[in-house]
Amino acid sequence: MEHLPGGSGGVWRDDDLELGPRVHRPTGPWTPAVHDLLDHLTDAGLDGVPRPLGFDSDGREVLTYLPGQTVDVNTDTAPDAVLAAAAQWLRRFHDAVRAYDPGPRTWRQTGAALEAGQLICHNDTGAYNWIVDGDRFAGMIDWDQAGPGLPLDDLAFLCWSGVPLFREIPAADAARRVALAADAYGGVDPRHLLDAVADRMQRASDRIAAGIRRGDPGMLSLQAVGEPARTRRRVDAFAARLPALHAALGI
Repeated sequence: MEHLPGGSGGVWRDDDLELGPRVHRPTGPWTPAVHDLLDHLTDAGLDGVPRPLGFDSDGREVLTYLPGQTVDVNTDTAPDAVLAAAAQWLRRFHDAVRAYDPGPRTWRQTGAALEAGQLICHNDTGAYNWIVDGDRFAGMIDWDQAGPGLPLDDLAFLCWSGVPLFREIPAADAARRVALAADAYGGVDPRHLLDAVADRMQRASDRIAAGIRRGDPGMLSLQAVGEPARTRRRVDAFAARLPALHAALGI
């Protein structure tokens, strides 16, 4: 069994000769809700989603393997076509769950039911969770953070590392790619999308801090690489660049 890079709790690949490659991942109290969601998405015909296959003898979940490569967000920038395809896929995902209301469930971050305007979001749509096959967006992995949320927040998170906005790139390039993602998703004003980013990522850092306090192993592994302080520094730097990004949009 091969240990795969990434994943806040450890991920292993098993190349079964009969069943094909499978992924083994740690579980938590949220796993039944996530599996129900993934089954719903599979039944709805959404592409690019891992399918639950049960559990192994060590209690880890077993999922189908999505072939392709992940994005190293610290060194790589996804091409425009991949960014647009990721935003289009996100819209298809949101459309597939728009009528999906599982009621109160145990998710990783909450046990609350959906509120007005919410749907079940992925909640961790960073480019490090994209699967890219050549120049094609092939899917989204790591669904452990799924749960109630606002669709715009999922798109904002996608742009944070997909544009990327977490590190400084020329304002004109960042603004153009935010507009590209907004257009590909459809029905979103890029100015509103920009304004949603800092708030969404601040809440992401708050969730990491809360997970660390309650001893969540995945969040503790993020603490080991400097979270949530790293994200909070990046959010502050992004907020300082925000006026220039708005000006670069020119709309």
